[in-house]
Amino acid sequence: MNTLRIGVLRTSKYMVIGISSPITSTVKSARLRAVIVEVKLPALPPVAEETKKMAENIGYNIVAMLIQKRDSVHHSYTIGPGRLNDLKNLVEDNDVDTVIFANPLSSSHVFKLTQHLGGEIRVIDRNLLILEVFDKRAFTNEAKLQIRLAKLKYTLSWGREFIKLRGIMGEQLGWMGPGNYPYQDYYRAARSRISRIEKELDDIYKKKMLKRDHRKELGFPIVALAGYTQAGKTSFFNLMTNEEKSVGRGPFTTLSTFARKAQIPNNPGGEFILIDSIGFIEDMHPIILKAFHATLGELATADLVLLFIDASDDIFPLERKVRACSQILREMDVTSPTLICANKVDRMSDEQLSDALALIHKYFLEEKIIPASVKTGENLNMLLAEIGSWISDGRAVAKPQNPLAHD
Repeated sequence: MNTLRIGVLRTSKYMVIGISSPITSTVKSARLRAVIVEVKLPALPPVAEETKKMAENIGYNIVAMLIQKRDSVHHSYTIGPGRLNDLKNLVEDNDVDTVIFANPLSSSHVFKLTQHLGGEIRVIDRNLLILEVFDKRAFTNEAKLQIRLAKLKYTLSWGREFIKLRGIMGEQLGWMGPGNYPYQDYYRAARSRISRIEKELDDIYKKKMLKRDHRKELGFPIVALAGYTQAGKTSFFNLMTNEEKSVGRGPFTTLSTFARKAQIPNNPGGEFILIDSIGFIEDMHPIILKAFHATLGELATADLVLLFIDASDDIFPLERKVRACSQILREMDVTSPTLICANKVDRMSDEQLSDALALIHKYFLEEKIIPASVKTGENLNMLLAEIGSWISDGRAVAKPQNPLAHD
């Protein structure tokens, strides 16, 4: 068995964390070997570890991480030219296929990075990695179309640079060369595909609106689950509906809306429709958010939003995630009442819980916060009683035979 060698190279301005084997294998791993790169800016939280976890969860073998502290991103490469040479050495020494930037990249950045690292090295940013995670998790036609649309829109401006890159790297493009004409062909084809996908999605959205209207007519209150990815929403959904949706597979296990009838125990009038949808993530690009507006749109039309927060996170990442949840709810113009479940209290001390609740309260001043654990059942009776109380106070409930017959 090969012993892994872990090397850490530090200076006052950057850090490289590398993992390599002392024996070079003659057979390349089936898993894509990748390096995570982040330019850590003073005013922004670090996201390299979260990016690394997302990449590993869909099969990347992360062989190194390069983190550089800068006051601003470099205009040509995002990282500084000196660190770019370090990155090139990491790529060559570790047989890397893909370089994943935790920072967003422009088409110009990707072009110049790829040109410097070599045309065979794939360079992507965190937004494209998120879309790869989505792609791995997608099962419904709606989710697949949304992902395809987001990819096309996000990379539309990259076409000119990549056509230029193909010409520079020696791939012949015919008599037109790496100039404007092939890009115009690419642009027209991409716009045509975008239009077709948008029309397909529009048809799906109209059908979903009919289902929403149908649920409203039936008289059942609609409770929509929301929260940062991996906060415990789907575990709660399974518990309440006796479903067996997959959990614990990393970020974005849920990509499409699931709606099922649920019942508050020992409450004959406590029936409602429970909706599970995609988890939030910090700094998701507006194009990605827009592509998933039908899924997130369930929040805007719900009667009650049940927001899950993983209260067991360390205080710094917890504040990032709580802030992101607050921001996304505002961006979605969610005006429905919101109830907050501070989940995973079984992992916390009383002092940690007190600090977490104070932090959550800072961003959600008006909302009721209930500490609980879906895993152990701690305080779930309090959470369900609060939902039941809201249902009883909020509306009269009809009793159809099968409210989800068409879902």
